[in-house]
Parts: sequence; structure tokens; C-alpha cells
Amino acid sequence: MNRKVLFVDDDVNLLESFRRQLRKKAELVTAEGAKAGIEAAARQGPFSVVISDYNMPGMNGVDMLRVIRHGCPDTVRVLLTGHADLEIAIQAVNEGNIFRLLTKPCPPETIEKVLDDAFRHFDLITAERELLEKTLTGSVAVLCDLISLVKPEVFGRVSRILPFLRGVSKRVGDPRPWETETAAQLSVVGFITLPDSLINKVEKGRPLSDAEEQQFLGHPTFGARLVAKIPRMEGVAAIVAYQEKRFEGGGPPRDDIKGESIPLGARILKAVVDFDILLANGMLKGEAIAKLERRKGVYDPAVVAALAEVIREHARYVLQKVHLHGLVPGMIMAEDLFGQRGTETILLIAKGRELNETVIEFLLDNSRSVRINQPVAVIQPVA
Repeated sequence: MNRKVLFVDDDVNLLESFRRQLRKKAELVTAEGAKAGIEAAARQGPFSVVISDYNMPGMNGVDMLRVIRHGCPDTVRVLLTGHADLEIAIQAVNEGNIFRLLTKPCPPETIEKVLDDAFRHFDLITAERELLEKTLTGSVAVLCDLISLVKPEVFGRVSRILPFLRGVSKRVGDPRPWETETAAQLSVVGFITLPDSLINKVEKGRPLSDAEEQQFLGHPTFGARLVAKIPRMEGVAAIVAYQEKRFEGGGPPRDDIKGESIPLGARILKAVVDFDILLANGMLKGEAIAKLERRKGVYDPAVVAALAEVIREHARYVLQKVHLHGLVPGMIMAEDLFGQRGTETILLIAKGRELNETVIEFLLDNSRSVRINQPVAVIQPVA
């Protein structure tokens, strides 16, 4: 349980007093001044609680706590202030999400009571976030597993693009990489409305008729509507909705959003999906990047540049063949895996699909009633 507390003040004697009074109650770190406080939060955090003086040279306590909040949003923030600063501090607290405002001099028993309250608040925040993340992760995993079983040829694309998407997301400083990756996994939800013949044409990069194109461009809106029904998934739904939006503003949805106003995750997804389609149709990686660069106005240039860097630094892969019982999560299918039931040939897992426990169990279950040629070809990243 995190009970780390950071005290920030420009009064060395006061910091030493805090250290003596509260050394048995929490793991204490002290910092002299706002700059040292920010550095301590970055290097020695995360802290469950930060208590800071308001009036410090260079940067006041509210501004410092705001900086710390960007890096550690769960940290509970408490402000100490003198009577002369009280009116200014109250106004700042009302605008800055401060948990408590204390006036100097502050008795030790008051500090201890506030710390107890702050620790309880921190526990509630982190418990709620962990529960939410586990719930959302579980919901997304179930949806993805269902899609991969119903539309294996489509979901294979998701597994192929994730390594590129993660690399690009990191290089462009994506502030919400979890949302971007989740949106990528759910970007094909709307494909359940499309006929297999249309999906096949899209995946092979073949030209669509006007009617087919209109039908295809409706899938992001449908998918976003489904994703939006999951609580706290508004950002993910927006990325799904704008995944086919061109950087210059064309494409669905029909609105005035363009350029950097398009969700960053959607701009990343648009580039890596189109890149994958080019690769799937036999184009070399360098040629595919060059083709994206020539499509002026379609992609965010910064995203394409980041994708080019990812390709240059992309990990090597080793190809191997293993029996079904040798499959482990993280392996990637090197080729489409088919099963034979009598005279019927069934696509079980598409090329490029990253294996997880659910998929492996699905294959093992099917191997009892469907003939699967073994060993199967898989690839594994090499660090």
C-alpha cells in the first residue's frame, strides 16, 4: 500500500519539523522549493500525497501541484498557505482540484488527520481506477475474441497492426496510448455489418463501386455507436468513429473536423491500417511508406514519419513450426490456418493473428472435431 508523502516548502526548518513529527506515519520525502518538488515527484514518485506551501519563489504551490498532477493524476494534493495568501489560494483551489487547504501554522495533529483522510481518498481513487481498467480490459478482450472467431480474416489485421501502432503512438507522444490501442482492437466491430465479399475486396485493396464504398464507410459510425455504449469509452468511440477521416477533412464522419483536430488515435490508426493493406498485397515496407507519403492530405505527416521510424527499428522475427500443444500467447500466425471437416474447409485463424489463451483453447477444442495440419507456422519477435 503506497504511503509515500512528499512535503514541499522553501523553509528548511519547517521541512525538518515535518520530518520529525511524521516519520512514523509515512515514508517521507522533502523538497526545498517548487523546482525540487517537481524533480522529486518525477524521480522518487509516485506519491500518494503531496503537501506543498503556497508562497514559494519562482513558482507558487498551486502551479507546482498542477504540474505534478499531469504526471501523477492519482496523487492527492494538499496546499499550505499563510493568512496573507488565503484569498488568492482559495481562488486557486477552486480552479485546481486541491484536496485540502490548510493555514499556517498547522498543528501536527491536524496534519496527521488530513493525511489519514488523504490516504483513504487515494485508496478509493486507485481502487476505482483498477476496477474500471480491469472491467474495461475484460469487456474489450471478450469483444475481440468474439470478433476474431466470427471474422478471423478481419481480426488478423488488428494483430498485425498493433506493433506498428504502439511504436507510432510512443514516438508521437500519444497522451492516451491505452485508448488508441483499444480503439485499434475495436476498429473492426462495424465490419460485422459488411458482407464477406466486400470485406475481401477491401482487404485486397481492390476498387469499390460507389455503392460499396458508401456501405464500407458506414462501418466506423456503426462501430463507434456500439463502443460508446460501454461506460468511460467515449475517447475510444471517437477514435473508432474517425478512423477513416482524411487529414484534410474528407471522409466520414461528414463534419468540419480536420488536421490535428482529428483524434490523434484516429490519425495513427488510419495510417497503420492503410500501410498494412499495402503490405498484405505484396508491397515492400519501404515502398508502402513511400506510397503513404505521396498521398498528400490523406495522413498526418508526423504520423507517417513516425511510422517510417518504427519500420526502420522494427524487431526481427523468427519463423518456426510448432504443434498445437506447443503454441503460447504472443506467437503470431505466419499463415492462414485452415481446418477440414469432411469436405468443408474452414478458416480458423487468419495470418497475422496474435495468439492468446482464448484463441489457443479454441484451436485445441476444434482439433478434436476438425482435422488441422500440424505443425503450424508461427513467428515470434526477437528482442
